Amino acid sequence: MTKLGAIWAQDCNGIIGTGTAMSWHVPADFRHFKESTMGCPIIMGRRSWEALGRALPGRTNIVITRTPGYEAEGALVVSSVDEALQIAREETARTDAPYIWITGGAQLYAQTLPLLDEAVVTDLELDVAASAPEGSTFVYAPPLDPALWRRDEERSDAEWRERSGDARWKVRIARGLRRRMHCALITFADESDAARARGDRAVYVHGAEHAQRVDRSPVACP
Repeated sequence: MTKLGAIWAQDCNGIIGTGTAMSWHVPADFRHFKESTMGCPIIMGRRSWEALGRALPGRTNIVITRTPGYEAEGALVVSSVDEALQIAREETARTDAPYIWITGGAQLYAQTLPLLDEAVVTDLELDVAASAPEGSTFVYAPPLDPALWRRDEERSDAEWRERSGDARWKVRIARGLRRRMHCALITFADESDAARARGDRAVYVHGAEHAQRVDRSPVACP
């Protein structure tokens, strides 16, 4: 069964870039991204597409934008997440690709977070803001609430990998519990009375509210 995943790299404070460009050069992580996404549909927002500057080969590139008549050479242009996912699912049905990947930017990550099966995060031993010019602006990865996400220890790095370019790096993989919980609660509601079904929805909504709490306090780099 094809999984829906998101993949990104972030510094020690969760910064993923400026919104229009990356703030580091870590070639080994670029290779990790390529190996992870090759042969799979990738979905991105317009700004992420423009930051790339071209379609990534070996993958169906899908760009989401509300700009009428927008053209992206080598990519499919759609106007909504639903449309992008529909096209991606049709593609994976033909190719048996194991994943559909969300590849940025920050707004799209946050919007699709409740739908994800997995998040593949590269942590960089890097503090971008500390060396940035005064007045710089940054975009952040969405937080992965421990109540809704479980670290996959077997597939995550316990130690830093060798330095590549600007930083050492390590990969952690988190599995989303929200979708599993939602499916379980739907099953529970189907097998119970109307009062229990109302309770099911209340539990799910409470979980969604819990997921919205965000802490952007800076932390010290290791």
